[in-house]
Amino acid sequence: MYYIIGKDGCPWCEQAKDLLDQPGQPPYVYKNLSKLSETKKEQWKDFIKNELSMETVPVVINVVGGFIELKEELEND
Repeated sequence: MYYIIGKDGCPWCEQAKDLLDQPGQPPYVYKNLSKLSETKKEQWKDFIKNELSMETVPVVINVVGGFIELKEELEND
């Protein structure tokens, strides 16, 4: 599963969602920063910048799961 962090009016965010909307692609969750309060939006922007070292959206995160899922993914690669 993927987690996409994006915002309204972002063509790259739309393209990321379009890619994952194609048949056979894994599911995703979309976090739209434009729908958040200013306080929450700033918290997310700080997280993106300080924790993920990214400056722009979309931020696309591959969510593996827990330890068992991580182990299985690493063994399959």
